[in-house]
Formats: sequence, C-alpha cells, structure tokens
Amino acid sequence: MSTVSLEVTGLTLERLLEEARRGQVVFLTDSGSVRFALVPADEGDQEVMALRANQDFMAFLANCEERARTRPRKTLQQLREEFKEEESCAEGQDESGSPA
Repeated sequence: MSTVSLEVTGLTLERLLEEARRGQVVFLTDSGSVRFALVPADEGDQEVMALRANQDFMAFLANCEERARTRPRKTLQQLREEFKEEESCAEGQDESGSPA
C-alpha cells in the first residue's frame, strides 16, 4: 500500500500505474484526505467488465429490475409461510417424490 498526494509535482500516471502493477494499492490524497484508490484489476474485475459489455445480459438485468419494481411483492412473513408449507409437503414424500 502506498499513499501519494495529488499535490506532488512531477506525479505521472505511469508512476502510479507502475506501483499498482506491483500489486500495491495506491491511495491518492488531496489536502491530506484520501480521494481515490488505484488497485490492480483481477479476474473478477475482468469478468464484471465482460458482463457489462454483454448486451443480452444487461437487458436481462434491466428486465429483472423492471419486474421487481412493477410486480406484486411478498413480505418476509409470507415467504416463510410459503416455504414452511413446501417443507411440510416434502417431508410427507419419499426420495422419489411419491407420497410415503
């Protein structure tokens, strides 16, 4: 980890990126307060970027968001009761799903 003031003269992006390439988290400060963090991207970050570029996936998420906003919702209590009923039904069946 390193901390670099944005007020340092001669500060270059190349220098900051070199520190990040070595696995360092680089905190950039302004007037003594941390304003930014520069971190190396890992495989998870690369996957996120690939998913964000996938128009079908982003459309799917937008559709899910719209359904969540516009369709009826259930309370936590309603969900608990619904799953309790399903568990009761499952307990009365054998492994094949047939009534015991």
